[in-house]
Amino acid sequence: MTQDLEPPSKVRRVQEDEASAYAILGDLAQAGRLACDLAVERARTSAAVARVPIAGAAVTRCPDGTLKQVALGNNNRIPPPASEDNDFGYPTDHGETSAIRAMGSEWDKVDWANTVFATTLSPCVMCTRTIQAAYGLGLRSLVIAESDSFKGPEDQFDSMAGMRIVRLSLPTVKKMMQVFSRCHPWDWAADIGEVPPRDSALRSLRTTVLSKAATFAKPLTPGSAVVVGPDGSILAEAEDGRSRTGNNPCVASIIAAMGRAGSTVNLRECAVIWATPSSTTKLDLVCLGDSSLGALELFKPPALIVARAPAAKTLELEMPILEKLSAVGTCVEYVNI
Repeated sequence: MTQDLEPPSKVRRVQEDEASAYAILGDLAQAGRLACDLAVERARTSAAVARVPIAGAAVTRCPDGTLKQVALGNNNRIPPPASEDNDFGYPTDHGETSAIRAMGSEWDKVDWANTVFATTLSPCVMCTRTIQAAYGLGLRSLVIAESDSFKGPEDQFDSMAGMRIVRLSLPTVKKMMQVFSRCHPWDWAADIGEVPPRDSALRSLRTTVLSKAATFAKPLTPGSAVVVGPDGSILAEAEDGRSRTGNNPCVASIIAAMGRAGSTVNLRECAVIWATPSSTTKLDLVCLGDSSLGALELFKPPALIVARAPAAKTLELEMPILEKLSAVGTCVEYVNI
């Protein structure tokens, strides 16, 4: 849902060096400042209740010069206080992916060429791939509030033709990151897939799940995904919601199932089982999903089991995907259903 915003004159005052940094955005400079303000304010709201202070926002400059909020979200690893709908957190909701997921079917209706996306922290690989998906729809302007507390593969943006990037180092944002990482070290590490798996959990996963992969895969509907814990329990299941949301990458089945598994789970101890779409003829990035690949790269589950529909029983994931998963230690196995 879009939202008309207050006039640019009411945007917070910025330091001269920060203001000059936005100049690279040209006519979208004010949209960039406002998007950053929205993201920082949402992060500040999260920090006030001991949630991860990372947020993302997108603002479009309309033809008449007015500014419109088209996306806003925050990290949902730690659920909001007294939440009834999200008791266990949603670990694949980082600031960027949360904002994009919340857009739903508005995803492909945004004038991305005249939109600025802002994030309070350097994007991780999952969020980088999500922003790259928006680039495919025309996004060319990005603001990163700070990259000192954590730096993801943001250098990839520099090689994307026409991409304009405002890189800031906002003291307020850095302070929020420092306080949270110091007070909540496990959540900070888990949020970027840096909590090592237990050897006992990996042994159990091999015995309980991987040796019986076909049994877990058989009930799946085409295109859906499940996350299975090391004890063989189904932690979460999700369908592919892209077809009804303008191909929104953050509602693809793999990233959605990993999110629904909850934040008390170490995804590095789990297997992801993905049933291929019934009509697919190619297991490429379009089929898997940009954000889903990024989620697998970030959280590094030991195994991705690809349950192939009859029409896809001889297909394999394309080599670039296999290489990226191999690089993070995720083994890919195939079963026919």
